Parts: sequence; C-alpha cells; structure tokens
Amino acid sequence: MTTTAEILSKYGLTRETVTQYIDAITRMNQTQTAEEIEVSRDTINRYKNAFKEMNAQERLLLISNLTQEKLLSQTNR
Repeated sequence: MTTTAEILSKYGLTRETVTQYIDAITRMNQTQTAEEIEVSRDTINRYKNAFKEMNAQERLLLISNLTQEKLLSQTNR
C-alpha cells in the first residue's frame, strides 16, 4: 500500500505546504491561498497540477491522512 510520504515524494510535494494548501484551497481562490500560506502563485499552480496528476486513491489518501493529522494536532494543543 502506498504511504503519504511516498505520494509526497512521487509528486515533489512537502507535507507542511500540502497540509496548508488543502486547508486554504477549500476556503479561498488560488491567489488568496498563495497569500495565506506565503508561497507564490506558481507554487499553488504546481500543487494544483500535482493533485490533478494523482489518481483518485492517491489524492484521497493524501487528503484524508494530512487532514486527520492536522485535526489531531489541533486537538492535542
């Protein structure tokens, strides 16, 4: 079974930025997302394109695992 780390590596993504991207892109457009997570619009486009390249299983695994990690870290504060 593919792991989160393997998917991140395969697409050249970082865990922290993907986690922030997932959270922000559901609330904002690309420009606002770039500003919120302090990256360029090119980076946002690269992440968007990487998500498009992923198959459904990879995308769901990445989104669910990183969202769960974020929720758990927020509850443990």
